[in-house]
Amino acid sequence: MKKSMFILMSLLLTGLWSCSNESATGISSGEGAGAGTEANYERFDAVDLNFETAEGGFEKKGEKTKALVSGANSKPMPQGGKSIEKKIIKDGTITLRSQKVELSKIWIDSLLKKHRGYYQSENLDNNNQRISYDLSIRVPSQHFEHLLNDLQQGTEECMGKSISARDVTEEFVDIEGRLATKRQYLQQYRLLLSKAASMKDILALEENIRVLQEEIDSQEGRLNYLRDQVNYSTLSITLYKDKEFVYKPQEQDQFSERIKKSLANGWQSVINGFLWILEHWSILLVLTVVFLSIRKWRRNKAVTKI
Repeated sequence: MKKSMFILMSLLLTGLWSCSNESATGISSGEGAGAGTEANYERFDAVDLNFETAEGGFEKKGEKTKALVSGANSKPMPQGGKSIEKKIIKDGTITLRSQKVELSKIWIDSLLKKHRGYYQSENLDNNNQRISYDLSIRVPSQHFEHLLNDLQQGTEECMGKSISARDVTEEFVDIEGRLATKRQYLQQYRLLLSKAASMKDILALEENIRVLQEEIDSQEGRLNYLRDQVNYSTLSITLYKDKEFVYKPQEQDQFSERIKKSLANGWQSVINGFLWILEHWSILLVLTVVFLSIRKWRRNKAVTKI
């Protein structure tokens, strides 16, 4: 009986000890997963970089460096769940009719200073029907709606308005991601160039660096253009005033002056006709000979019939 109780107690203690070991193993496994993940990334910290140019002439082995995890066309993902700031390009046009264009232009100048904008272009057209200003304004995007509201609250009559918005967030983020990756590759190329031994390898690397630098410069220019379009909105303003129709008879010269001009024009016509005859004398001579020959032939034919 005592022996059976001893065996039963031993089995119970063994079971409790096994459960405690499984719990400890589960905790250590969870910690080990994180360590294993870090180990997976640490494998990229020191790898053998095998580099070969497009011509196949340069190969660098045994060089310890960090490998690029993302590809040349990879896009950066938002970290920490942060939302990407929207990049919106806003443009608009507005047409205003005024009774006093000069005063309205001065008023628009004051609004431009208030909203920290500037004139991109300014054209004035003054004809018999109307006087008008064609204005192209660049204004900070955060002042765009305020400027439009101020323009519509003036004494000028709004004859038309058009506003457009274009979302370039995807293009903006895509270019930024490609630039970041290409800058990393450019740094790698320059590191390899500093350790190149042969002239063939140096020339091949320099060519790759040149092409990559041109792509970076082009994308930086596009990015700067988009950034400028996003930061500053463009507003086209047409400010005009219709003029009243006033009949103005055409002024004519005195009768004596008109006679002089007529005589001069007539004499000029005579001179031009004489010069034309001199210029085409050969044609006139041929036509005269043909005419006289036909006339003589008809006369002889008439005499023969008689």
